[in-house]
Amino acid sequence: MKKLVVGVFMILFVSLCFISFNAQTVKAAFPEKPISFIVPFRAGGGTDGMARALAPRLEKVLGVPVPIKNEGGSGGRRGTITLYKSKPDGYTIGFAHFATLLYDETLGQKKTPIDYKKFAAIMKVDQALFFISVNKKSPFKTINDFTTAGRPIKFGATGVGSPSYLFPKALQKAMGFEASFVTGQKNLAAAALAVARGDVDGAVGTYTHISGVLEDLRPLVYLAQERSDKLPDVQTIKQLGYEKLATLDVPWIIVAPPGTPEDRLEVIRAALRKVGTSKEYLDWAIDAGYSPCLVGPDQIRKDLETRKELYESLK
Repeated sequence: MKKLVVGVFMILFVSLCFISFNAQTVKAAFPEKPISFIVPFRAGGGTDGMARALAPRLEKVLGVPVPIKNEGGSGGRRGTITLYKSKPDGYTIGFAHFATLLYDETLGQKKTPIDYKKFAAIMKVDQALFFISVNKKSPFKTINDFTTAGRPIKFGATGVGSPSYLFPKALQKAMGFEASFVTGQKNLAAAALAVARGDVDGAVGTYTHISGVLEDLRPLVYLAQERSDKLPDVQTIKQLGYEKLATLDVPWIIVAPPGTPEDRLEVIRAALRKVGTSKEYLDWAIDAGYSPCLVGPDQIRKDLETRKELYESLK
């Protein structure tokens, strides 16, 4: 009897240890170490600001550091390619600059070396909507004044194929005016500053990009379906009769390298859902001029196809 009791006790003890060990293993499976967050632009821009707002909030939910790694260059291509080629283990995520990738695929002279469709989509967290602004002292009072300028309208842009280049080109085609570009702007906030100084005629930027120099700017049109809560007096491109161009936004989608395990992606999605639905975060984002949203992988793929069709129509 004594041997039987000892035997049962040992079995129970081993079983409890096994259960405890497995519970700890599952709990510590992911994440166990910092998750790098790649931003394909230099520090200081609107996308960088969104990433730096998300990172500390994600850290609280995930329980590990989420350091931001800025890798700017080539209109967002360089950092996006780095993200694509990173190890697919869930410990590298970031913003892929899909607007530039779509431009390269449909309108660009040189194709990108990566297939954006293979990115592991995690969550769309923002829909960047843009104003086209000129200097407040400019003779251009409305967007239609571009058509009677008698000369090319000079826009500040970060690079060829970037939204700051593509969106004025789309407007140029739709309205029939001439456009030229001064590329190499550090970011869209720098492009807005160039407009404020009078170095260029106009530039594209979200409210977060133009708010710092807004007293020196005259926003002419909002590339959106509905008017901005921040600048409600500015007409939308839809109201001006160019509804097709109202979809010229930039979707900020957090992705991981192709092949990242789905269970790890779902851990990050759950954390983003918790952060992205909190009142504290939403209040911050809206006050800062962002357009926060949470969109999952299936809808992301559909939206990218819609944007691809729009870009192809601009050929």
